[in-house]
Amino acid sequence: RVEREAAAYADEHRGEISADTFGYAARQYIEMKRNVLSPTTVRYYVQINDVYCEKLESIPICDINTSLIQNFINNLTAEKSPKTVRNIYGFITAVIYSVNPNTKINVTLPPRERKFKELPPPEAVCAAVRGTKWELPVMLSIWLSLRMSEIRGLRYGDISGSILTVRNALVMGEEGYILKSTTKTYNSTRRLVIPNYIQNLIGGKEGHSDDDFIVPYAYSTIYKGFQRTLKAAGLPSMPFHDLRHMNATVMLRLGIPDKYAMERGGWSSTNILKSVYQNTFSDDRITVDKKIDDYFDSIVNSSNDSQCNTKMQHK
Repeated sequence: RVEREAAAYADEHRGEISADTFGYAARQYIEMKRNVLSPTTVRYYVQINDVYCEKLESIPICDINTSLIQNFINNLTAEKSPKTVRNIYGFITAVIYSVNPNTKINVTLPPRERKFKELPPPEAVCAAVRGTKWELPVMLSIWLSLRMSEIRGLRYGDISGSILTVRNALVMGEEGYILKSTTKTYNSTRRLVIPNYIQNLIGGKEGHSDDDFIVPYAYSTIYKGFQRTLKAAGLPSMPFHDLRHMNATVMLRLGIPDKYAMERGGWSSTNILKSVYQNTFSDDRITVDKKIDDYFDSIVNSSNDSQCNTKMQHK
């Protein structure tokens, strides 16, 4: 009943977005957060407001209560995943609390879904991309644990000798891609030793300015090329971001301590890693880097040997 009344109210007052309505408050909230949130998050908030909150936009904030939001959430749950519903609910309540901090909204949300990833062996993925133009972005992710936005934000000026500084991210904003001068989180800004194999894939700086992108492809181009390469190799489709999961699994398999694993991947944790107070020792870092480099070197060298043997057999 409450949901029907809300929908009827919204239909009757469509377009009447006065200063006391949810629609007005939502727009004000997004503008208030625009300069402190990432362009991707702002874009996502705009999308949530435009796509999912239409039935709320003309309703006065003071008339929004637990019953109305619970019915709203119930309808969403029938169509959307628990994660999406929780994200929408988080935005709605943030808007309401920004206007009326003392408002009490207490609803039952759909339970979280635990998903298990079935990842192919890293050896198979490395072999699939070998020699393709997608090898560099894939190896940057599976070997050095870079995010897609970080890979696309890399420029030749970020390389100094054998050190790669991950400090930029190319992300989608409301009006297209934006090069951010910061990474996703504080810990994501990091320095990594470039393995020789990846250095050879990158090549030298000759003919490039410091501002030239190392991987000059659009997100969709990399993603689609990666999927075609997996399919051609008989491997299942997987999100590009799963390469970071694969990297974390490799480090777990190799027994890399959490401290170094989280430093390499740019992850932050208040429970395991107290990044503000702990520091790694350079000698230990060299050992960790070598252990991981040796693992992937064994993969790529094994592929080289296999290819050589195949050629010899055909002669």
